[in-house]
Amino acid sequence: MSGLEVIGGISAVIGIIDASIKIYNSARKDLKLSETFEAVGRRLPIILDTLQTCKSHLEPIQDSMPADVCEALEQILDACDQKAGKLREIFEKVIPGENDGWEKRYLKVFKRLGNGNKIEELMISITEDVQLIVNNHAVKSAKPEQIAELEDIIKEMKSVKSSVPGEESSGMNFNSGGGVQTNNVNYGSGQQINNNAAVGTQNFHSGKN
Repeated sequence: MSGLEVIGGISAVIGIIDASIKIYNSARKDLKLSETFEAVGRRLPIILDTLQTCKSHLEPIQDSMPADVCEALEQILDACDQKAGKLREIFEKVIPGENDGWEKRYLKVFKRLGNGNKIEELMISITEDVQLIVNNHAVKSAKPEQIAELEDIIKEMKSVKSSVPGEESSGMNFNSGGGVQTNNVNYGSGQQINNNAAVGTQNFHSGKN
């Protein structure tokens, strides 16, 4: 893994998020979406801005980034890319089209993608991945307000009404694709330990205090 590949990975996720924002902005005035869809669309620019800040910080040091740091970031970015791609697919399939049919279009896409892929769940997972990138000691470039906004996104997504009609709440039932994910990462020594259990939480320790 190299710094150049990390930059490429960040750029790829930025491109996906940017495409989702453009889809949302192109139809938001003409399409009455649910509050949950609106919340996700409204918060996506924060994810985009934070990733752009990280990329700008890493570009000058990409040739000197340690291999273990690059590998850890690549793993995070690969996972984030997949989730961001699913979110974009939902926006592409759901938002364009007749106003009164968007819920049916969403249910069709959601059933195909499966559990754990509601838009609010994907948004939580994407935001947590961005937090991991931001907290990497090689990055440490996000502004304090960006870090606080990432926390706010997760809190909001866990409290919004479920995007799937008939479900009361999504936050209490959130499971990030297989249960508790505990990531203890020590980038200074190149050690990364991922433990998966049964609840949907994620704890990150950067190895630097």
